Amino acid sequence: MVQRSGMRWFDIVLGQGLQCGYSPPSYHNKEKYMNLDLTTRLEAATKFIDRWLAHKLYIDRLPGLSVGIVYGDKILFKKGYGYANLEQQVKASETTCYRIASFSKIFTALAVMHLFEQGKLHLDDRVQQYLPWFSSEQAPQTAQITLRQLLTHTAGLDRDGVTPHWVDYRFPELQEIQRHIAEGGLSYTPATVWKYSNVGYTLLGEVVRAVSGLAYEEYVTEHVVKPLGMTHTAPVLTEAITQQLALGYSRNLPEQGREPFPHIETHVMASATGFSSNVVDLCQLIMAQFEGDTRLLRDETKREMRRIQWLRKEGDADWCLGFETWKVNQQRYYGHGGSFQGYRSRFGFDPERKVGVVVLVNAMDVRAGDLLQGALQIIDYVITHWDELAQDAVQSEHIEGYEGMFRSVWGDVASVTLNNSVNLFNLGAPNPLLGLSRLHHEGGHRFTMVDGNSIDHIGEPVSFVCDEQGVAQHLFVGPDPSERFELP
Repeated sequence: MVQRSGMRWFDIVLGQGLQCGYSPPSYHNKEKYMNLDLTTRLEAATKFIDRWLAHKLYIDRLPGLSVGIVYGDKILFKKGYGYANLEQQVKASETTCYRIASFSKIFTALAVMHLFEQGKLHLDDRVQQYLPWFSSEQAPQTAQITLRQLLTHTAGLDRDGVTPHWVDYRFPELQEIQRHIAEGGLSYTPATVWKYSNVGYTLLGEVVRAVSGLAYEEYVTEHVVKPLGMTHTAPVLTEAITQQLALGYSRNLPEQGREPFPHIETHVMASATGFSSNVVDLCQLIMAQFEGDTRLLRDETKREMRRIQWLRKEGDADWCLGFETWKVNQQRYYGHGGSFQGYRSRFGFDPERKVGVVVLVNAMDVRAGDLLQGALQIIDYVITHWDELAQDAVQSEHIEGYEGMFRSVWGDVASVTLNNSVNLFNLGAPNPLLGLSRLHHEGGHRFTMVDGNSIDHIGEPVSFVCDEQGVAQHLFVGPDPSERFELP
């Protein structure tokens, strides 16, 4: 069984072999969400997310980002912010392409599971069965490594081999990977620890090639990319992708600012980190993970991919077959992220609610995971507090006039309407729900702050000063004024 200690839920006892009791995901709310249309709630949440992301891009001085949000079989929201190319002032959009780096591993896991469905391989087969060269006199345990261990990062392989490709941009060829394995590529005994490995997913790409008889790029294109109608997604830089590819930028260093990276090919490591895509295509990939969508895999196979294989001792995410899994409040999500020279990516989906979000950024010094987590926090808040928000509904045809961003010497706040209630949130907070305050309408443009951070103005008056068109130009929270502003 999956082992848990008496400490936090993700603490485990290591050294007992692969923790593969396959704890299934919780479906306690599945029936509830199957019978509840969340469209209106999610559309309200996207207004909140849109304003927060636009401000994050502005205040953190990021080049550009794109976001997509899905519900069921529909893309509910898709948008670009900032610039795909700063020098040429090319704006980012929902069709802008980004290098998605380790997000590529999901395509590889899906390809392996597609072969599994056909009975062409078994997850507990040894890698050596398909790659006869996969052995090492220096590390004889290598011959015992299984496909499941590669999929779950529990094979004990080192992260990237011995080539400095993340620094010199020259990714290895197959012969270099083979030589590295022969010389001993293990950092740990297999099935004893969780250790992330790009080498492991490079090997899975070679397994796909060996089992299918097709090049990895051909197999994944024919059996993952094309069935989803993805037109700008590939493990290599195609002409169509290059024409839409955002420039990837370095960290924003004080002495040099941001500098663009060259286009980089990943060669044999494409199955670990080579893909490029855009949010429109990746929304299709997310929707294909929901039950009832059998464009890629059967529902039972997708459930198998979401079974927890290893409970990690550190961090707050555990590992499934390809996917990470974590909770946002009480709701479980699955996804992955990626970091490449000049790019960050992250996605997560909730199979119970059939909701998913993908965020792509063309800068190295931003945590795309924080942007994703903030969006998921907003979605969960709006869904779970929808009826509560209606208790403070404003009876006005012009409630949208209260929406906007307001600035004082202390910072920026935004006003959003959710289920006809007016809410304030602190745009500078690392979590957009920190400092979220619900307002009770007292009449006219006057409100009372009824909840939020108790160090602030709970129980005090909040008022808007509106122009002749009913658009708020000033906001008073207690006695403190803020003035409306627009992002450039």
